[in-house]
Amino acid sequence: MRATMLAGAVVLTAASAANAADLSRPLVPVTPAVPVVTQQALDAVSGLNGKIEGAGGYEWGDKTFRDHAFGRLAGSVAMPIGHSFGAQLDVAGETARGEFGGAVGGHLFWRNPSFALLGVYADGYTTKAPKGDFNLGRVAAEGELYLDRVSLSAIAGVEYGNMVKTRGFIDAVASLYATDDLRVYAGWRNDFAGNQGRGGVEYQLPASTGWGNVALFAEGRVGEHGYAAGLGGVKVYFGQQKSLMRRHREDDPDTWSTQTGGAVAQAISGGQLVKKKKKPDEPTCTPGDAGRDAPPPCCTDKNARAC
Repeated sequence: MRATMLAGAVVLTAASAANAADLSRPLVPVTPAVPVVTQQALDAVSGLNGKIEGAGGYEWGDKTFRDHAFGRLAGSVAMPIGHSFGAQLDVAGETARGEFGGAVGGHLFWRNPSFALLGVYADGYTTKAPKGDFNLGRVAAEGELYLDRVSLSAIAGVEYGNMVKTRGFIDAVASLYATDDLRVYAGWRNDFAGNQGRGGVEYQLPASTGWGNVALFAEGRVGEHGYAAGLGGVKVYFGQQKSLMRRHREDDPDTWSTQTGGAVAQAISGGQLVKKKKKPDEPTCTPGDAGRDAPPPCCTDKNARAC
């Protein structure tokens, strides 16, 4: 009996010592899982935003082209559609060659601001060319790819109009953000007017100046048929305060329709939209002017104006 009680006491003492040792050990902290938030969580469009731009410049062409100054105004409004989609409306107007040109365009797209944009685009443009009223419509796929400080943007689709053949076209731009607020870009397009290249720069003023929503830009164009142009202007952005690179990836896509006026000028420079003059040596008489049976001598003489 005494031995049994002694054994029980030993067991209890050992258990108490073990418990005391466990309590004396430092507790290992447990860190709860925290979701990692990356750029992929951003909306396709950060919120309702817009921009207005004004520009002026000068265009040159071949010997039959009347060199002239031109000006344009354009505006865009972009809005989110849920988390992953967005839409944008563009309106533009310009004066060139003493005529007015206007355009309306629309974008509907999916976008991940850290990766890419993919959507559809359509616009319409109208002006008065030397040959008469000119109307153009375009429907295209639109895409953008974001690679660190490089952005690749393009639209490619079909164009049609009253003075052009229905055909494919492409307009592509590569942009390098030397800083968050300085964009240098180069572009190329192929459409009814032929090939045209362009290059430019856009700089957003520092937020510390109180003008952080204002950007200055300049652009030069060179195309077929001796066409060339230079322009400069100002853009005013509306929406959240952010860098220029973030504006272009989180807010509004490119306003593609502002390039159509340059294509029209290039086509005029190439004589495509110009009335063809009647040749001075073209006969104006018909076989009936000399009688039914005899061949009219005036119609065999290229210099004759009447029988």
